[in-house]
Amino acid sequence: MAEQLKFHKVKIKNAPTRSLPMGRGTVFGCVDPGVGSNNVDVHVNIIKPGASRGEIHYHAQAENVYIVMDGQLEVCIEGGQRHLLEVGEIGFIPPGVVHTATNARSDISCKIVEIYAPAGEDFHEVDDWPNNIQPPSGP
Repeated sequence: MAEQLKFHKVKIKNAPTRSLPMGRGTVFGCVDPGVGSNNVDVHVNIIKPGASRGEIHYHAQAENVYIVMDGQLEVCIEGGQRHLLEVGEIGFIPPGVVHTATNARSDISCKIVEIYAPAGEDFHEVDDWPNNIQPPSGP
């Protein structure tokens, strides 16, 4: 039987990476089931300036937290709502809420810590916004 994980440490810049869909940026996987986590997934996203909105989706079980470290994050949720998060602000999305997020700026990158709890595959893409109510475009 494998020994139970007692501690995990990783530098963000050395964490395993993958690309955000649509070439929008990079995900640094910091804590996830791959390192033994069952209850939380923590990753850092660096979203390119001027990136498009991500896929419209929801998480059936996972709570979703965004912590903005650099730049400005646009979070759009069902019901036509658009929210801007500044450096040092935190956003929370409960399970079942249809949403998407991206860099709100076209001149600088946006760096966020994103947390899902519980961890695991729980990304459900949808074709369009509920009731076809689009969030406004911004600056």
